[in-house]
Amino acid sequence: MTLILVLPAQDGIVMASDGQITLGMVRWPGQKIQRLNNRCIWAASGELALIQLVEERLRTLPLDAPIPQLRNSICQITRQCVTELLQLDFRTGFLPKDPNLLLQLLQLHPGDFVFAEVTPSPGVLHVLLNGTAEWITDRPFASGSGDMFAYALLQKYQGLALDVRRASLLAYKVLEEAIAVGAYGLGPPIDLWQVTSGGIKQLGESERAALEDAARVLREEEINLLRSGSLEDN
Repeated sequence: MTLILVLPAQDGIVMASDGQITLGMVRWPGQKIQRLNNRCIWAASGELALIQLVEERLRTLPLDAPIPQLRNSICQITRQCVTELLQLDFRTGFLPKDPNLLLQLLQLHPGDFVFAEVTPSPGVLHVLLNGTAEWITDRPFASGSGDMFAYALLQKYQGLALDVRRASLLAYKVLEEAIAVGAYGLGPPIDLWQVTSGGIKQLGESERAALEDAARVLREEEINLLRSGSLEDN
């Protein structure tokens, strides 16, 4: 279970995730966002075995090539990895050979992949389990077991133009509140990256602590607004 959140900003892209890896009843901390090269980061939700296999194959891609050039290769890698796992999975043989059951086959090894870069141009590439891809440039993207909760929290911010700094605060706040629900198997620490024309930056402990303080202030202001009775005055 996981939550990956991507927020396009005016001057870059923010990607955040929870920091808990779950395998059955076992949970441990782990980093889900990684560098693809010096211009791009990526993350995935779904089955750990599939994610690890895709990660191994991604290491064979040319360094520093932009995502538009790597798109087809990434799609092929994803499709090949899913196919190999299905061929090795004994459960595949118990499903009828019916094209209409393709979705059930894919659900045996779930996976969702997202890539973000700013140079040469801002772009977020979402690669689906079947190897097809879509570009996401002007809206938030969430993936994982907590995605619907994240989208619900982001509804009130639709159309709001944010820079990377404010988008980072919003991403941190959404992840923190999703983890607090506790129903999705999510857990700390929150990992947050910024991709700008100046490069890739993973926020350190002190920077995440500052975001935690700012998110708490935002929540307190919302509570104080409701307590003050100013809504009735208006």
